[in-house]
Amino acid sequence: MQDLDELQSGRITPEMELPPMQPLFSIHGVPCFYRGELTADCGKAKSGKTTFLSILMAATIKRQTLALERLTDEPLKVLWIDTEQSQQSTQEILKERIMPLAGVDKLDDTQFFAFNLRGVGFEKRGRMVDVAIRSIKPDICIIDGVKDLMTDINDAVQATLIMEKLMELAKEMNCCIVCVLHQNKSEQDRNMRGSIGTELTNKAFEVFQCSILGDDETFKVEQTYSRKRKIKQNFYYTINKDGLPEACANYHEQPRDAQGRFMSMKQDMSADEVDKLLKVFVDAFEGRSQRRFNELMAVALKKCGVADAATYYAYLAKAEDAGVVRKMEHPETGETWVELLDNTLPF
Repeated sequence: MQDLDELQSGRITPEMELPPMQPLFSIHGVPCFYRGELTADCGKAKSGKTTFLSILMAATIKRQTLALERLTDEPLKVLWIDTEQSQQSTQEILKERIMPLAGVDKLDDTQFFAFNLRGVGFEKRGRMVDVAIRSIKPDICIIDGVKDLMTDINDAVQATLIMEKLMELAKEMNCCIVCVLHQNKSEQDRNMRGSIGTELTNKAFEVFQCSILGDDETFKVEQTYSRKRKIKQNFYYTINKDGLPEACANYHEQPRDAQGRFMSMKQDMSADEVDKLLKVFVDAFEGRSQRRFNELMAVALKKCGVADAATYYAYLAKAEDAGVVRKMEHPETGETWVELLDNTLPF
């Protein structure tokens, strides 16, 4: 009888009056990060997952932070649980990334709660997460990373129990819980790791994927899945000289096929198109045979009639295919440089 009563309490009809769904943020004007739901933040190692979340946490204070906009009038209460980094690294992110992005000299102790649980055993860590969410009652909780709530990421039973617990907490406390998890190491495999990754993929309301692009200086955030309206426009940023993320123009990416493998961008170009590309890059190199990637881009935009960054990336990709230039890594600094392979103009 008790099970039947519980079953009846979960019945949904078209006539029921339910509270509307509440997104906390928008990206490029599309709502995201909903109360009562799980959100996944995934990516390869060092792909910008925590940086993206730093932008998100800054937006809980400063309404507009890069592409993220807070949809509430008042600042949001944040709970950040860091299980992966040292205490010093967690503090550094607070002081040198989140606070400067938010434009504040001090975090409000009643609004922002950060805990480092790397040194805590996994069983106690799970209990502490539960206690933190129930006692602090955050609007948004970030668990970086969720795999540290279990002993084996391939244990399907543990994975199911953890996801059920987090869904229960998100619903009961009416907060958005963001779960951070690595993707598989293979370049072609972009699935989240282990049984916990499978469960998170199935249970998450939306999934954001972070990646670092070909020049090793541009980061991308892509919403790969949403149960509601999908964000079709990706979010790109670079890291400026102060170590802070800074929005940049859309990157001209090499497309992938359905299996995640890179596809060829090579297209047949007319002789006139090749000549036009050659002139742009000969002018941009200014008599040199090699230039730093960003330096070359700056000259092309300023002096060579290239309209914007997206156009430059498209030109560069075509110039590589045509054998006009090639990208290379500096052997000592690791910086990306571009080499001019053909500087003979036909006119």
